[in-house]
Amino acid sequence: MDKFILPKSTNTTTLLLQWWFNPKERQACTGPDFNEHQRQAILDVITVHEAPEGTEPRPARPVHEVALTCGTDQIQVVLALMVWQLLNYRASKMARLNDTRFTSHFLLVAHHACVRSRLFETLCGRVKVGDLGTRDFFTSDVVQLAPLLIPETRREEVLGFVRAHAGSGTRSLRQTQADGIVAITDGRVEALECLARLPSDAMVFDDETRSPYCTRNEDITTGLAWRRHLRSVASSRNGSGVQIVFTQSPPATGASGKVTKS
Repeated sequence: MDKFILPKSTNTTTLLLQWWFNPKERQACTGPDFNEHQRQAILDVITVHEAPEGTEPRPARPVHEVALTCGTDQIQVVLALMVWQLLNYRASKMARLNDTRFTSHFLLVAHHACVRSRLFETLCGRVKVGDLGTRDFFTSDVVQLAPLLIPETRREEVLGFVRAHAGSGTRSLRQTQADGIVAITDGRVEALECLARLPSDAMVFDDETRSPYCTRNEDITTGLAWRRHLRSVASSRNGSGVQIVFTQSPPATGASGKVTKS
């Protein structure tokens, strides 16, 4: 377990790392587990964001670039990082502290309709057959993966938060809840509107592993320009928010889960 201990991390983070990665904890659980790429990506983001080595100050609005393949690899990492942020944010508030490293506001940007649909299944559940779009939360990935992601004593709290706060970006535009939000949005105007409405400490997840979606009259450079613009706007906002950007895997190493800090 020594390699998963971060001396500068919070007590909440230490407990989560033990739950996720301690072999004794994992042996007591059945079902899915993190693969090595996911494990390293989670650990690298937390290390760079929360417990950097040396005396280098943490950037005001860090961008953590994570090399992971699209799909399940990303989903488990996104959910783990959301749990890490949310539980640390709540612990900070309980202690009457203002730890600006943590937030309860999340924006998940999906540039493709199929990815957006997958995120809704991940956080809200699958659509009930014949029920006018109503979703069954208990079929969501966050519920199915709860034994892996969330310590038992905090499970009801986290699942209750996600169930109450996850939804489309247009919902967050109508009503940004003070205690948090999980907004799923597209990669263009709606995403920028969400950024404008959400608090400046929001954590933004963006998937750059797929080619940008282009309409009939656009070429790929237009989509790339939108992507760069979104990242630029998110980075330029006043406040202490952070971006998690999934990028193409480095050719020399494959899907390594490498994190770089921009």
